[in-house]
Amino acid sequence: MNIELLAGLCAGSVSALLFNPIDKVIFSCCSQNKRFFDRNTWTNLFRGSLNNLGTRLITSGLYFSYIDHYASVSNSKVEVSLVTALLCSITNPLQLCRYNSWYVNCCSRVTVDSIYKKYGLRGFAIGISPLIARDFVFNYIYLSGRTEDNHCYNLGVICTALVVTSPINLVRNMKYAKNESVANVMRNFKCSQLGLGMVTMRSCVAFYSGQLIYDLAKGCLSTFQV
Repeated sequence: MNIELLAGLCAGSVSALLFNPIDKVIFSCCSQNKRFFDRNTWTNLFRGSLNNLGTRLITSGLYFSYIDHYASVSNSKVEVSLVTALLCSITNPLQLCRYNSWYVNCCSRVTVDSIYKKYGLRGFAIGISPLIARDFVFNYIYLSGRTEDNHCYNLGVICTALVVTSPINLVRNMKYAKNESVANVMRNFKCSQLGLGMVTMRSCVAFYSGQLIYDLAKGCLSTFQV
């Protein structure tokens, strides 16, 4: 197993454990219009942790290692962004089950049974289109704007990408929550659902800490290999 992939898996594991509770709170606030400090929002904070761990291991293991490797050998940011988004879309069933279990407040096993009984196997593809679209746009903005060893500037690029993709992310969340149509999401849209403050802050910290953990793990593993 190469160093980049191992470093990505390390970043994914740490991110999954650190951010599962706040992910659940933010998703509940955005999908159900709950207040951030509502007592009922802060319950079962580690529900979906295993799904989150699996998702993070795959996405971070693929994302950071692939971006790191392919971006250095390809001049096409569109190609790198699209392939990375498609690779990470294999986690859609895990993300769907995690977010849906949060929305209906049940365990993942019950969610899986419910989705299968209602939609069959095709139900586990719910939300995959906005997931790919969001990741593609985010990746392209990030790859186009980031610079080496300029952490503050890169953080600004991440913030910009998160704000631009927030409407697509809302569509994905509502698909995961109750398979709501895009037209219905737009019809009932409230600006607060974008959660720009909470989502941007959390996502910036999570993404950037993941990048830092990846760089640190890669450096340590390279030292051991030498």
